[in-house]
Amino acid sequence: MIYVLVVFVLLLITPIRVVITKDETRSDIDFYFTRIFNLRLDFDEFIKLLFTEADTPEKISPAKILHTYQNYNRFSPFVRTATRMVPLDKITVIVKTEGKSLERQTWNFVFAWIFLGYFQNLVHGYFKYVKDEYYNQVSAEKTAIFFELRFNFRLIYLLFSGIKNINRVPKLINPKKGRKKHGATSNR
Repeated sequence: MIYVLVVFVLLLITPIRVVITKDETRSDIDFYFTRIFNLRLDFDEFIKLLFTEADTPEKISPAKILHTYQNYNRFSPFVRTATRMVPLDKITVIVKTEGKSLERQTWNFVFAWIFLGYFQNLVHGYFKYVKDEYYNQVSAEKTAIFFELRFNFRLIYLLFSGIKNINRVPKLINPKKGRKKHGATSNR
């Protein structure tokens, strides 16, 4: 019994390296369990399933995106609490914009830096602190966003997040369907 407890505690405190990468050649979400197993889990297909229908895996469905967003909103307090304990090791965001004329390139430049400013504010709001960050805007033939995020995550952060948000756990297990009671609307 003591060995099971020791293994459980080791799994809780072992750092899991998370690397999220999107560039021209790949879109990866990788989890590296290097301290114990030297194991790499690739979550690309799982993420693809979150946004596509089962019968057409290459076609993104708006209904599936909405469903995934609603699920994220349900779990958002847990995610925010857990990520506020995590320092972000590295973030690189490069926005490539196309523009045939100088005027269009100028507007793309301005809007790209506004987007990068909002994104930087979002990242600093979610994570404890950011060690290495790099943002840039580049003119290119095709509009694209390239990014790389690296951070170490521990399962104990999820446990702490669950304890902090313990009053929300019953709502996650048994979500209520239908509309809320407002005004003259009956919800029997």
